Amino acid sequence: MRLLTNLRYTFRQITKNPGFFALAVAALALGIGANTAIFSAVEAVLLKALPFSQPDRLMIVWEDMSFNGFANNTPAPANYLDWRAENRVFIDMAATRFTTASLTGDGQPEQLSGKRVTPNFFDVLGVQPVLGRPFTNEEDKSQTPVVVLSYNLWRRRFGGDDSIIGRSVLMNGVESKVVGVMPKEFFFSDRKNSDYWVPMAFTPEQWARRQTHFLTVVARLKPGVTIQTAQKDMARVAVDLQKRYPDSNAKLGAVVVPIQKEYAGDARSGLLVLQVASLFVLLIACSNLANLLLARSTSRKREMAVRLAMGASRWQIASQLLTESLVLSVAGGLLGLWVGQWCWSVFGRLVPEQAGDGFTMNGPLLLFTTGISIAAGVLFGFAPALRATSVPLQESLKQGGRGGESRGGLRLRDALVVGQFALAFALLVCAGLMIETIWNLRKQDLGFRADHLLTMGVPLPEKKYDTDAKVRGFFHAAVEEVRALPGVKGAGFGSDAPFMTYGDTEGYTVEGEAPLPVGEFNDALYREVTPGYLEMLGAKVKEGRLLAASDHQGGSLALVVNEFLAKRHWPQKSAIGKRLRFGGEKAEWWTVVGVVGDIRERGYLYEMKPAVYVPVTQVKKPGGFSMLVVRTSNDPASTIKMVESAIWSVDPQQPVSYVRTMDQLMETDVADRTRPMILLGVFAGLALVLACVGVYGVLAYGVAQRTREIGVRMALGANPTEVTRMVLGSGMKLSVIGLLAGGALAAGLAALLRSLLFGVTLVAPGIYAGTAVALVTVALLACVIPARRAAGVDPAVALRNE
Repeated sequence: MRLLTNLRYTFRQITKNPGFFALAVAALALGIGANTAIFSAVEAVLLKALPFSQPDRLMIVWEDMSFNGFANNTPAPANYLDWRAENRVFIDMAATRFTTASLTGDGQPEQLSGKRVTPNFFDVLGVQPVLGRPFTNEEDKSQTPVVVLSYNLWRRRFGGDDSIIGRSVLMNGVESKVVGVMPKEFFFSDRKNSDYWVPMAFTPEQWARRQTHFLTVVARLKPGVTIQTAQKDMARVAVDLQKRYPDSNAKLGAVVVPIQKEYAGDARSGLLVLQVASLFVLLIACSNLANLLLARSTSRKREMAVRLAMGASRWQIASQLLTESLVLSVAGGLLGLWVGQWCWSVFGRLVPEQAGDGFTMNGPLLLFTTGISIAAGVLFGFAPALRATSVPLQESLKQGGRGGESRGGLRLRDALVVGQFALAFALLVCAGLMIETIWNLRKQDLGFRADHLLTMGVPLPEKKYDTDAKVRGFFHAAVEEVRALPGVKGAGFGSDAPFMTYGDTEGYTVEGEAPLPVGEFNDALYREVTPGYLEMLGAKVKEGRLLAASDHQGGSLALVVNEFLAKRHWPQKSAIGKRLRFGGEKAEWWTVVGVVGDIRERGYLYEMKPAVYVPVTQVKKPGGFSMLVVRTSNDPASTIKMVESAIWSVDPQQPVSYVRTMDQLMETDVADRTRPMILLGVFAGLALVLACVGVYGVLAYGVAQRTREIGVRMALGANPTEVTRMVLGSGMKLSVIGLLAGGALAAGLAALLRSLLFGVTLVAPGIYAGTAVALVTVALLACVIPARRAAGVDPAVALRNE
């Protein structure tokens, strides 16, 4: 009954003051909407269970090859087998590796991305096909061509036809029998590379390899086993392998990572910071609303005193005022859901791709929105309700009693402004740290000209291109066709393009160098390229020459190395004429004919590594997957259709994939940092505006409350300059105290960004000082209008009105 009475009275207040309530609801909707949008991404990436049975028990196990720059490295096949056999903490372990396939036959040629997996893969994950079955151990051992399709591929390519089970599809020119279709939500490691799954189908010789590292291993913990216990046990296994296989394993460790953490990656830190930042914005909005309600409660003192005099209890009045606040917050929450969806549509490209398709109005999101809406209502409504019930009854009922606010009320309003400045300062500092990070990343020398470049994956089916001559013939013909296109300045194939991968390495031996300590080996980024590829990239020749058409099969084996490798092995000497070999003692020697400046093959974030570039014309069994890189004179995206047509003129059945400009690859490389940078900037700007509105409101209200005092001061001889200085000093005092409190807050929030920062410390004096100066300057501007209004008070008018 009391609740209905409170609600009825609240709606009466809304009709009497629609402007105030509309402004309050809009401010709340903005703050709650921002929180809702960010939480939608947080829930999808960090909280939502992955599509496996008991995903919290699943771990990804990596090799620790830190001595060669790979802290979490893909394991070698033989190491995986030993891990699986000798661990004591996992129910089972499964292995996967990335693969691609050209799907032809029904419809247009299509390039698919999938996984080769061990037969126990689906059992370890605890997921079974919705149609058909997984493949068997016998099919894996016999290398039977069978395939399990993803739900999306099944629907997109085959129309969701149930009769697909048992049919054969043409993949890489091989008839492969479809034995299953996975559930709609199922994927592993990433959504993009989950079109299909085929058996690993390794030979015993392939399983025995310890020098090649390319698997991804997933394991399920036994009941009661913790992550820490699993890490200790895998370290034990790694130490045992170091002793048994010192040549390959002497310095290899093992790392156990929860699959949810692995899936989130660097997006985790950015999302957590953004969630805290959006909460800061909401707190500032609540602080401003609390100030508005405090001012409003002062004007309602007489009303509250009358109600107390007529028998209402202070609790009844407080509950009435809290009801008004909660109605405001609930309305703000409802509107905030729409604002959150709008924010996602505007800033959706800034959300990590792990978040999936978009804003989802699900149970956790609605629960979160309800929770922060109620919390916000209590937060901004509690203090004003408490102050409103503490009215001095006799003074408030006097017709001539002053309606000014008590010193306690003024101190509370000042404290709210200080809190706003502290929160705004912390957000501005973190935005500054991220801006400095992106600047430091972007200013690095790439080692090539990144403008006007188009990249395109062209994976050649192994069955169709089964000889070296066929592979080289395709590369040559395709390059000639593309180079002849209008607007194309150059083209070439490389086994990887810059910014495509941080690995794809080969071990190498330098002629004449002493053997490395047991367990160590030289490791270089390995790129097979066509003649003219490095020139087209704009690589900088430091010594010798680049690869040419004269480096052909049957000639002296030539290669180009990067400056990092040359300085490591031949400091202060010429690298030209020196020789390397890849593989064992029977491998052929390659002669260095040129040195190029270090190309950031691995992107902005990873440290430089040795790199070698070998001509595909001299490689035995060149890789079938290569990236076509094209330099254009205009927008590279505008040439995509022409380049695809040129490829199809050489082979009409050849699909292409991973079509992106170099600018897009570079943006993707730092996306986990640019996203939080941009959104932190938006939140920091919004917080700054709200904080300035807050200090303006407090000072303007203070001037109005102190009109009589100011009039007395001026009547006694104070001049306008002194009054201006007094008001400005009050505003600056609040802002400076806020900055001091915000410094500690900024350090704590910046700690969440630690893994994202590059070339900047958590406590960067320049950023802190610059942010402080900017914030004080803006605060000073916010204080000017109230200060000028105070200086313009007419003593006679002020005293007469009192």
